[in-house]
Amino acid sequence: MPEFSIIVNCLNGEQFLRRSLDSIFNQSYEDWEVIFFDNNSNDSSAEIAKSYGKKIKYYKSDETFTLGKARDMAIDLTNGKFIAYLDVDDLWQNQKLEIQRSLFIDDIDFVYTNTLITDDDDNSFSLFNYSKPASGEIFGDLLRNDFIPTSSIAIRKDSISKLEQRYDHSLTLECDRDFILRLSRIGTCNYTEECLTQRFIHENNTIFLEKEASFNELKVLNNKIVEIAIDEKSNEEALNIFIANIDEKIARSHWNKGEKIKARKIFRKHRNFSKHWLLYILTYILPNRLDMKKLSAFIRAIRR
Repeated sequence: MPEFSIIVNCLNGEQFLRRSLDSIFNQSYEDWEVIFFDNNSNDSSAEIAKSYGKKIKYYKSDETFTLGKARDMAIDLTNGKFIAYLDVDDLWQNQKLEIQRSLFIDDIDFVYTNTLITDDDDNSFSLFNYSKPASGEIFGDLLRNDFIPTSSIAIRKDSISKLEQRYDHSLTLECDRDFILRLSRIGTCNYTEECLTQRFIHENNTIFLEKEASFNELKVLNNKIVEIAIDEKSNEEALNIFIANIDEKIARSHWNKGEKIKARKIFRKHRNFSKHWLLYILTYILPNRLDMKKLSAFIRAIRR
């Protein structure tokens, strides 16, 4: 039994796949297996994965599933004590697994790392500079800020069995956030400030390619989490922030499509939050159709 089962979910990921897999094979901690779940790719992903030898256990579905279902099916194939994820367009630093393993002390259920976010123009920033991390029981913290990218997390496999539902099979774009939020309600966590994960933001990210699906999934996520937390007085403020953050993503998508008036109405609804007030003002200043990556970079610059 390996210590880590590393799940690599892939759907036509040939562009960045070697970079991602190389970062696994360069790990200082060597007790792992890779569960490579090919979600019915039609590019060269299969050939690339198989070229790394038997330490990669390759599985291919005969149809394309939602990412939520593909994640769940991959979990069933794992043998390790801990489960880690690496998306095909992300990578790890060499000591990622070694450091995470050392942080699974006592009854810690999951461990995550700081992440370096890099865009197409090679501009990078540390995620924790903008989203403050937390340890222990962090559900309320995660409602306020989304600070756990999927590729940064490692989970004790036994802890996943505590969930009534593992992954939501209806979701692709928001399946990971939904899963991690619910995991944070039943477990405790640890983290490291070190940037051991690197996430790349590029025009081929799924979230940029499926704009209409994003609207629907954000609403599903919002409704699920509100139903879970609506009666918890201790999380009342955090839940309001979560709802505002979901609405911000929806508003940004409207703005990106050229629907600035719709975006403005949503920002105005949450104008008691300084970020929403700023975005509301910016809708009167910036163009009718706006690249959201550029807007994010602009806001980060203001917040420095």
